Amino acid sequence: MDIKFVGSIIDEKLNENDKFVVFTFYELRIKYNLSEEEIKKFLSLSKNRFENSNYKVYFTGDTYEYNGINKIVQDNELMIAIL
Repeated sequence: MDIKFVGSIIDEKLNENDKFVVFTFYELRIKYNLSEEEIKKFLSLSKNRFENSNYKVYFTGDTYEYNGINKIVQDNELMIAIL
């Protein structure tokens, strides 16, 4: 896994919805076959890219507000980025 791989996944997600991005456990672990260590690296690199683009980033268990509603990042959601 390299920065190009991370960037391509993020770009794919942004093409679907550039205001609200969710990375799930299933997606990273099963669909992309990432190990636990690779997931940590992926989330770290993703966090940096999103924060540099003025997104707010939240991880499992964090509380966030979206469209005026308070929500919690669920156990199966590893990261949420909101513009």
